[in-house]
Amino acid sequence: MTYETLELKIDNRVARLTLNRPKVLNAINLAMMNELRAVCDELDAREDVSVMVLQGAGRAFCAGMDLKWSESLTKKDRVESNRIGQKTFARLAAMEIPVFAAVHGYVLGGALELVLAADFIVARDDAQLGLPEITLSAHPPYRPKITADGDPDQPEFGGSAPGWGGLTRLPEHIGRARAKEMLFTGARIDAGRAFQLGLVNAVWPQAEFDNQVTELANRIGAMNRYNLRLVKELVNRGYDLLEGHPS
Repeated sequence: MTYETLELKIDNRVARLTLNRPKVLNAINLAMMNELRAVCDELDAREDVSVMVLQGAGRAFCAGMDLKWSESLTKKDRVESNRIGQKTFARLAAMEIPVFAAVHGYVLGGALELVLAADFIVARDDAQLGLPEITLSAHPPYRPKITADGDPDQPEFGGSAPGWGGLTRLPEHIGRARAKEMLFTGARIDAGRAFQLGLVNAVWPQAEFDNQVTELANRIGAMNRYNLRLVKELVNRGYDLLEGHPS
């Protein structure tokens, strides 16, 4: 299958899935959401793939939701966009094969929510991670310059918050107290701090990053696909294997 917003390469049981909109820092739009679900279905059906690596093309992994998509949404569409994001990232989390994200540069907003749906994350040392949504309607000096008049997505009554699964998955990764600090402040953290918090499994310098990611992917890809699938299912469901298959 050919994808418009994604690039898929498969070699030696490893699928490399690249967010491929580098001119807009791989911002997530509706087309990318739909293609992400389609590629999950495609790879789960392939017996020649044992692991998927999720990465981004160009200067950053992903800058979050595409502003043009966001600005085009009606009030009804905005509710539906949350449902689409949660459905898409839940599909990624439900993949049978292991999935890990290899991130660099910006990993902000919806981008962090995306990689939180992977089994784990590794980072280049220039990565900046965060859920800055709360700052869009903050008082100065914490409000971004691009929203000088406040958050255009802020509802007339009530509030807004990250809507693509980050509110549940971030605490699962780093604990409630640390997740609340990130969510309440909207602060970006660098790769070193993300490693300290347990948000990422490893941090590698730029010169080593691609080789380290390839080595890790190839090692996982060398394992029996069905054993990988079994182990992932058991861990995710909190089960232990009491008896093996009869021989």
